[in-house]
Amino acid sequence: FWRKSIFWAKNYLTTGLIAKIRLFSITYMDQPQQKTALVCGAGGFIGSHLVRRLKSEGFLVRGADLKYPEFSKSAADDFVIADLREDESWKKILDPSASLGAGRAFDEVYQLAADMGGAGYIFTGEHDADVMHNSASINLNALNYGQKAGIGKIFYSSSACIYPEYNQTVPNNSKCCEASAYPAQPDSEYGWEKLFSERLYLSYMRNYKMQVRIARFHNIFGP
Repeated sequence: FWRKSIFWAKNYLTTGLIAKIRLFSITYMDQPQQKTALVCGAGGFIGSHLVRRLKSEGFLVRGADLKYPEFSKSAADDFVIADLREDESWKKILDPSASLGAGRAFDEVYQLAADMGGAGYIFTGEHDADVMHNSASINLNALNYGQKAGIGKIFYSSSACIYPEYNQTVPNNSKCCEASAYPAQPDSEYGWEKLFSERLYLSYMRNYKMQVRIARFHNIFGP
């Protein structure tokens, strides 16, 4: 068959729902199969909305997180409660034989899971070790086990916290262009971990030919 793929990611503002991201594939096949997606961090605000968006586009979706969504029932076809820091969790959620009955690797993976408890949690310095260890463990596992499972397309949710502290000293002239991330000097360990993980994903893209997309979220709010 002839196959062509187009990928894009969006992060934009709307009333109510502020961020919608999409790593989108258009595939031309003689007998198209229903696409499958894994959303890590599906119990959170962005993740739960992303699951709903993917379902509206016809995907079979598995959600994975430490918890279910707090304010609404998940729209995922199945939802795995799992600690994504643990190796066994990734072996379970990426098992091709259990991929929503498809018997193959997930077509797309969205990695939004992180140790993030808001500004009052990440900026005090009291949780720096946990923030860096937990989030880095999740991302290391996502790429290690994702690559071994044959995942070709993966989206990583980074943060505006990766930008240098010296770029934020003039409120009316902040610099947020991609190139301004270096020389690096994030103002928190949360930002340093996000920057490290960006480089980790890009390394896997270069070395293992995984198709990676990264978005740096700024302020996210909504229902």
